[in-house]
This record gives sequence, C-alpha cells and structure tokens, in this order.
Amino acid sequence: MNTFCHNPFIGLDINPEGQIRPCCKFLESEMPKFDIKQGIETYKRSKWVKDLQDQFLDGERPKGCERCWKEESAGIESKRQLDYVRHKKQFDSVDLKNPNYINISLAFGNLCNLACRICSPNQSSRWASERNKLENKNFPIWTWFKNKTVMDDIYTNTKNAVHFDIPGGEPLLLEIPEHFEFLSKFSNAQAKEISLHYTTNGTNFPQDKFLKVWDRFKEIDLQISLDDIGERFEYNRWPADWNHVYSNVKRLQDLENKKTNIRLSVAFTVSVFTILYAKDFFDWCVKEGLPNPWMGRLNFPDYYSVDILPKKNIDQVRNILKTSNFDSVKNLSNYLTGSKQDLIPFFQKKINDLDKTRNQSFSRTFPELKELLYE
Repeated sequence: MNTFCHNPFIGLDINPEGQIRPCCKFLESEMPKFDIKQGIETYKRSKWVKDLQDQFLDGERPKGCERCWKEESAGIESKRQLDYVRHKKQFDSVDLKNPNYINISLAFGNLCNLACRICSPNQSSRWASERNKLENKNFPIWTWFKNKTVMDDIYTNTKNAVHFDIPGGEPLLLEIPEHFEFLSKFSNAQAKEISLHYTTNGTNFPQDKFLKVWDRFKEIDLQISLDDIGERFEYNRWPADWNHVYSNVKRLQDLENKKTNIRLSVAFTVSVFTILYAKDFFDWCVKEGLPNPWMGRLNFPDYYSVDILPKKNIDQVRNILKTSNFDSVKNLSNYLTGSKQDLIPFFQKKINDLDKTRNQSFSRTFPELKELLYE
C-alpha cells in the first residue's frame, strides 16, 4: 500500500494559534512548536521537517500522521488521499528536493460566534469567553494575523499556491478584514490558479465584498459543518439556530447555481453525538439536494469520541449503521472499539455541567444515545 504524503514537502498548516504544522491532521503532540512569528523559513529549514520528509521517502508511517492511518484502515478516505486525488497533477510535478508551498491551510485566528460541543477555546473565541467567565481562566483571542510582517511572510511563501483551506474560528465573519486583504494580494493571474476551501458553520451568508474577491479565484468550495439537523444540530452547535442555518443552506444552494466557481459541500464530524444518526443525516442531504457529506473522525476531546461507546452495545450501533444505503456510513462500524468506555463518567459530568449553563438537555435531545451510555 502506498503511504507517501506530499504535505510534509508542499503543505503548510497555520492554525488559529499561529502554530505551523505540515497539515491540520498532524498530531501536535508529535512535533515541536513552530510559531508563525518566528518566520516560515525557521520551520522549513528545521531538522524536524527534514527528518519527517525522510520518513516518507523511506516508506515509513510517521506516528504524527496517525489520524490518516486510522481513517484509511476504517475504509474512510483520509486527508492524505483526498489531497492527492484533488491536486494530483500539481503534486506529481513537485520537485521534492526544492518544493514550494502549494497546499496551505490558513486560519485567521479563533474568532467565532459559536461554541460547538466538540470545539475548544483555541478554535473558538465564543468558547474562550465562556470558559473565562465560568472558570476564571484566561484563554486568548488570537490576533497574530494583524501583524503585517507575518502576513507578508505568508504571502511570500505561498505565491505559488494552488489551494488554500480557510477554517476558523468562523472565516465568514466580517470582523476579520485581514482575510480579504490577504486574498487581494494575489494577482488575477495567480488567483485563477487557486482554489479556496472554507469550513463555515452556516450562520453567515457571504456578503457582496466576499463575492467580488471570490470572483477572481478558480474555485470556492464552501463546506458547511452541520453534523445533524434540528434540535440535535442546535445542541452540538450552540447557540446556532437551526431554522436560520437551514435558510442559509438554501440561499447557498441558490448562490451555487448562479456562480460557476462556487460549489457547496457538507462536513459531518463522526463523534459520539452523531454516529447513531449518520444514516438519517445522509438521507436528509439526499432529500435536500446536497452532496454526500465528507466525514471526519473526532479524536479530541477523546471523551466525545465514538471510542467511549460501551463494548456491550457496539453490535446494536453496528446494526443501525448497516441499514444505511451508503457504504461510507456502514464503514463507520470499523471505528467502534469500546477502547475508551472508561471515560463515560467524565463524559456525563462534562455534558451535565454544560447543559446547566446553556439550558440544554442531553437526555431529551439524544434519548437513544442516553440508553447506550447510561446504566
């Protein structure tokens, strides 16, 4: 099996905190910290990066890439595989001895209007504010992207880009002017070779100023993170309103029909909150004329992962997944190990605490899941 990945050579992930990795899936615990303020060259010329590249050239499977290996073993296409399929022509033409950064993920801080259950203060300012208030902590709102020297350094090192992932926070908030100032640096000739992929929570519809900038780019993929619908969506994506988000989904579908370079996609996070309802969600997407969702496995926080489902109830969950018409949903059975069922008491405490502060109810929202997790 081919295990080579191009991202250690041509990939650059700059997360909301301003830390650099080869890609968004690479485990931070398996690498030193590289701060964007130290400059991209510091990262690029480091011994660590060279050693990682050598591992892939030697056919090894680095431990830091564990998330991709797990997805592939479960029959789910990993980021490693998806990136290669999407950009095969450009990846195959790369000079691995002298590569340029062409596949970039750039998060403009952690400014976000939601505090999703599976998220954290590092990715969401709403989470940071809530935790700071409840626990008297000091989680920061990251603003490194306001540094002109830093942004000039990023542009200098990404002039040959063919693709940008722009996650969040929430990237479609108008409070982040640096986002579009950066995109405006690219000439028309550069922009027409670049695809942009956004991960958005669906609460904001792109304004005219967004659309004018996007018109210059090759493709805009707006990926809406939904995970579920109705009350379950609102529980997972607090404090979003489902009716408002659903209205935006329909407006985005209209926009996709009008703009030749805009396409919609859907993201579905496979967590303990969603795995029981994956079949229903896929069916809903078909009914609404949406594409089949991309699925990503939640690893952190681990007390929200599917690994906490009790071993004695795994067959019950597998039987539900088997009824789906989609192989990708059926394959989720491969994630069911029960290896972290000892975290169930911790899970219960976390959701109970948040339910009180957010006026929500896990038991009412997920009665089927409650039966599996509570004795």
